[in-house]
Amino acid sequence: MADEFLIQPNFGLTFRTFLHSQFLGTPSYPTHSFAGQTIIVTGSNVGLGFEAARHFYRLNCARLILAVRTVSKGQTAKEDIVRSVRHRTDGAEAIEVWPLDLTSTASTLSFAEKVKSELDRVDVVLENAGIATQSWHVTEGFESVIQVNVINTLLLALCLLPKLTETKNKFPDSTPHLEIVSSEVHHFTKFPQANTEDIYQTLNDEKAYNGLDRYNVSKLMEVLFVRELVARLNESQPSPPPVIITLVNPGLCRSALDRDMSPVLRWVGFVMRALIGRSTEVGSRTLVYGACAGPESHGEFMSDGKNQEVEAWIYSDTGKKVQKKVFEQTMKVLDGRRFKGGKADWGLNLGG
Repeated sequence: MADEFLIQPNFGLTFRTFLHSQFLGTPSYPTHSFAGQTIIVTGSNVGLGFEAARHFYRLNCARLILAVRTVSKGQTAKEDIVRSVRHRTDGAEAIEVWPLDLTSTASTLSFAEKVKSELDRVDVVLENAGIATQSWHVTEGFESVIQVNVINTLLLALCLLPKLTETKNKFPDSTPHLEIVSSEVHHFTKFPQANTEDIYQTLNDEKAYNGLDRYNVSKLMEVLFVRELVARLNESQPSPPPVIITLVNPGLCRSALDRDMSPVLRWVGFVMRALIGRSTEVGSRTLVYGACAGPESHGEFMSDGKNQEVEAWIYSDTGKKVQKKVFEQTMKVLDGRRFKGGKADWGLNLGG
């Protein structure tokens, strides 16, 4: 039986765009003020999330939540940020470290409830936490990269989206942002799982597992889900929307993202990053720009602080069908996780 969806990435165009970005697209040092804002950054004890958090504190956010898997590491990150931003002396009060483990649904839901009950406002949710590994691991019945990068990342996003909308209603001068850190690697996969009846069942089949492609697939699924989410929200929301939702690509950075990959791939990554990689500080600038982007970036994929097209097939009729399929099958998983068989009510009009 022929594949229903013929997905053919344009690798040549992607590679040229990537090189142009790495060499000529360096985003400028952020200067936008975040005064008065409450900002949440996941995965903020190291790498891109840590450097983005440092920028937000430097740019005068009122309250900064470092959402981390290991609280002690978050405390170390907080101390580093406080020491490095010398024009502020309120770090002990302004920066908080909260536990969040995206391998755990209970931790994800508990974090969301804490946000809703303890924070008067939330102006930015920057979902930066993610993993990349070649090895097969299962967590709560799902392959670990999909569990972290897709399911619980999107679970947290949907749980906090009403809080962001509430912030806009209570503080009209605020422009809340929900930002998910994506990647240009979404261009690189043919997403064969899209041609199976149950995408998640296939993703959970160890025999069909391709560790080299799994991270790419996870980032593509983020892109597809967010694009469909925004399209559905736009049917009932005013323009500009109460919450700007963005997907942000930081580029190739000298980070520890591939620490769980094989030695060979780590070596290849080391060489590439040494030759053309950005520092995590430079990469984090793109995250800051995504957190203050205008309504023209709602639902868009951003690179170097500017909107950039996603892979071309996503705009086609095939792309729209795959996008809808990913969204609907993901929502079934998310509904089950949060509502456990009860009536699903996200506080959002997801139409469709």
